[in-house]
Amino acid sequence: MKKHEWFRIRRYPHIGYPITIKNKKKVSSYIKNSSHISKHSFSPFIHKQIFSRKLRKVYDSFGNVKFDGERRQLKPKIRDIYYASHLDANIYSYYSSLLMKEYEKLLKDKGLDKVVTAYRRIPFNTHRNKCNIDFANDVFNYIRENADRELVAIAVDVTGFFDNLDHQILKKSWCKVLNVSTLPNDHYNVFKSITKFSYIEELHLFNLFQNQIITEAKSGLINKKHIKSLKYMKSQGAIAFCEKDDIHRIRAKGIIRQHKYDKNNELKGYGICQGSPISATLANIYMLGFDEVVNKKVLCLNGLYQRYSDDVVIICERKHKSYMIDFLEDSIEKISKLEIQPSKTQVFQFDYDGGRLVCLQEFKGSINQNSINRNFEYLGFSFDGEYTYLKASSLASYYRKMKAGVRRRGYFKTRIRNKSRGEMFKRQLYKQYSYIGSNRSKKYQRVSGTTNEWRQTSSYNWGNFITYAKLASKTLHKNKIDSQIKNHWKNLNTEINKY
Repeated sequence: MKKHEWFRIRRYPHIGYPITIKNKKKVSSYIKNSSHISKHSFSPFIHKQIFSRKLRKVYDSFGNVKFDGERRQLKPKIRDIYYASHLDANIYSYYSSLLMKEYEKLLKDKGLDKVVTAYRRIPFNTHRNKCNIDFANDVFNYIRENADRELVAIAVDVTGFFDNLDHQILKKSWCKVLNVSTLPNDHYNVFKSITKFSYIEELHLFNLFQNQIITEAKSGLINKKHIKSLKYMKSQGAIAFCEKDDIHRIRAKGIIRQHKYDKNNELKGYGICQGSPISATLANIYMLGFDEVVNKKVLCLNGLYQRYSDDVVIICERKHKSYMIDFLEDSIEKISKLEIQPSKTQVFQFDYDGGRLVCLQEFKGSINQNSINRNFEYLGFSFDGEYTYLKASSLASYYRKMKAGVRRRGYFKTRIRNKSRGEMFKRQLYKQYSYIGSNRSKKYQRVSGTTNEWRQTSSYNWGNFITYAKLASKTLHKNKIDSQIKNHWKNLNTEINKY
């Protein structure tokens, strides 16, 4: 582990001023002192919800399309995100790095280093680490290479993953990773802060300090000012909702909530917050016992087991299908006290048809007339037995965002109050949504007081959706991704020409 690899300067507004590079050494020294962390008083998290739109065709349990194939607006996916104060976030990040170091050793010792794929840094080559593209490629290639064995892919989803992690199981797993019988005082304090945490609704905090939000101008000048709406926080340069001493005012208003109590005001023994730097690591550690048992069983059946967070996939011979589904449901309940969503469990068969490997989805445990042309979807990709594609919903989401971005610029081009009124600013659109912005590069900033002098910054343009699609096209064996995105330039210009 590189020195200070866990340390990050975060810029989102919270309670108190953000950490700067000037006090990095002092903060790092504090965090590494276990006696300090044993007594550290963690600040409340700030909570917000992220809504993901779902527009899908609707099918019944036999795979028959409903509503004449018309896409319907489904119940949106809601994610509860909690983000910690800047100091607390670095504490979580440091203890996450300590746990991951020991966890990686355990995975290697137990032969699980290729089983658990999420939230880990697994080197791929000298330029990057493995990502979901590589993990999906491994699964699809395994199916291709073992196609003569009448394989099935069993994909299951864990119900309310982060919200239902049992605290006692988590503590035992934490001890197991550290190879101790009881948690050291500093680790125990971190454990309490992430399981019995307090939080404040982001909107409530904003409303309380709306007239004196702490902002920083580009010149570096710190000021307190009124901000009209929460959505303008970033554009107005907000760096904090309030000062750290204002926590007393927050408490007096009674807007701090306690996660450790349920609706009946009884102590909860389950659930951790999603969004902190340590949450993903703890989720992996929690599933250690389950991963070990399931992987051992799957290997005995000469199959493949892979888990990416709460997405579990097993590739095995068709004759073992029912046994493995029952084994999964039974094991996750007994070992992890979690449940699998039966309605989301999908099974795909792979058979040869005319010398070509095809994918057939099971409905109600068998193949019917709707099973053809139903691809196995995993980690954002779709596999038909021979070729791999971008998931249709991912491509649709990209085009929705493209249209919304063009529509927004078309709206503002006639309302802007300067010399550029009526101008579309197509260069930025091309950078956001086309191959032109797909190359990752260093950002440049105009030197103050000049018109054509630029300096290189430490920030990067990380690319766009086309960057991701091109990487997938280069990585995935036998894919049709280039044909899926070949019209993106024409489609983007078609949208622009409307305005």
